[in-house]
Amino acid sequence: MEALSVREYRNNLAASFTKADNGEQVLIRRKNEIYALVKVGREDLMITPELQARIDKAREEIKSGKCVSLKSSEDIDAYFDSL
Repeated sequence: MEALSVREYRNNLAASFTKADNGEQVLIRRKNEIYALVKVGREDLMITPELQARIDKAREEIKSGKCVSLKSSEDIDAYFDSL
């Protein structure tokens, strides 16, 4: 599929969104890069139970001190060098 220029995209916003709504691929070219207009469903924006469990576990690890605190780029470099 051919990519729209930014100007073509701006001039055809409604048609571009209609195509995306219908599952068609909409590509936009800006300079040497290509971008895609993608319809995102509500489920894509929600925190799943699995993700919430991982967040809760990470919070508990932080509270219990099972984490590493790195305050500078030097600390980060030293930490990764130690692995």
